Parts: sequence; structure tokens; C-alpha cells
Amino acid sequence: MALRIMVSRHSAFYSPVISTIAAGFLECYGLSAEYSVLAKGQRSSILIHERAADIMQSAVSSNWKAMEQAEFPLPVHFAQINQRDGFYLVCRKAELPFSWKHQ
Repeated sequence: MALRIMVSRHSAFYSPVISTIAAGFLECYGLSAEYSVLAKGQRSSILIHERAADIMQSAVSSNWKAMEQAEFPLPVHFAQINQRDGFYLVCRKAELPFSWKHQ
């Protein structure tokens, strides 16, 4: 099965996905990858909605303008990929102990 993986731009932040593809880790699970970069004028949310990409790596901020303009539905971003790179997740109510499955 080929996964169509697209990133919003070439960035050091996307090294894990590029390394996963380049090192052949997907092949261990019977998968292959078609890697591409979002072209000028393309919108990640539209490509996902139209099933033109299976996985899109993009910044949460890429949808802030759409949110301000009340565009829906918006894609779901998940932050577990950032669990070790200095990003912080905050909530209004303390949930101890923290668990990704509760987010």
C-alpha cells in the first residue's frame, strides 16, 4: 500500500517523517510512501478533504486564518509528535497524571 505523504514545506521540524521514509521503516509494515511538498496556492485541508493526500504534516497555525473566517470543517491536528521538542500543551483544568489518550 502506498501512502501519499505531503508536507507543507521542507523544514528541519519534518525530519522525522523524511527519515521514516528514507530509512525504509514503512516497508517493514508493507507500506511505501509517495512524498511531496505542498505547492504554492494549495491548501492542506482541501487536499485531505478531497483525498489527494493520505497524511499531511503541517503546522497548527496553518489553519488559524480559516478558523478566524469560520471555515469548517477543519482538519484535526495532533501534537504528540511534539512531545519531546520543547512545545508545551496547556489546559484550563489540571489533569494529573498527564496522558496523551486524554487529549
